[in-house]
Amino acid sequence: MRALWSGHITFGLISIPVGVYAAIEESERVSFRLLHRKDMAPIQYKKFCSVEDVEVGNDEIVKGYQVEKNKYAVVEKEELEEVQEELGEGDRTIDVLQFVEFGSLNPLSFEKPYYLAPMKGGEKAYGVLRDALNDASRVGIARFHLRSKPLLAALLPGKRALSLEVLRPFDELRDPGVLPIPATNQKSAEVKMARLLIDHLSTEEWDPTRHPNEYRQALQKLLSSKRKFAVRQPARGKEASNVVDLMEALRQSVSKAGARPKGKRASSKRGAA
Repeated sequence: MRALWSGHITFGLISIPVGVYAAIEESERVSFRLLHRKDMAPIQYKKFCSVEDVEVGNDEIVKGYQVEKNKYAVVEKEELEEVQEELGEGDRTIDVLQFVEFGSLNPLSFEKPYYLAPMKGGEKAYGVLRDALNDASRVGIARFHLRSKPLLAALLPGKRALSLEVLRPFDELRDPGVLPIPATNQKSAEVKMARLLIDHLSTEEWDPTRHPNEYRQALQKLLSSKRKFAVRQPARGKEASNVVDLMEALRQSVSKAGARPKGKRASSKRGAA
């Protein structure tokens, strides 16, 4: 893997050189393209004005924030650039602000994970920080800049690697107080029985391999069963069939290869020599 970003973890007088790496493997996701059934051409989206019903070029498009119905505050590109200049690009540090118990974090705030790996000269300090966080059952709360954007993140220790989980701004999460939730019923017989059941089903560690993505597995099974593949027709020239039977194509290729005169093939080789 290639580092997306490199800098230092800093807390107190400690500075640890690290690289930030993507933690999600995008290629493992099953994704589909929208195609035109007639000719298997990919579907493209164009930008149209909803009033004039005409296509609009990028030079005619501006960003707007809706303040009321049908009323927008227009923000120009130059204004956004000024905001970015005021914020700055950061000094390429993951600045740890404090350490807290993991249980004090709301998992709903977790937005995107990254791995951290030590750069040259930081291996020992990296290992010390990882082991100390595990021993203390603590996580770090840190600020850093990624792609010129300031972010708040949780520095999480794992058995082998430190990870960095970008946190959503707290005001983006809805207040659950508006939900019809029952009041706490302490120490009722049902609660005690539920606790026994939880203890019975509890394990020391969670093994994610025991809970695979069933939907993805079903899609992969469907795709692996496909013997016919749709191909895009050429825009010009000889028309191609929409569907190619892979096994039939192989049979025809083998048949043609077997029908080729062996004498001519041999003589062509001698001529080439």
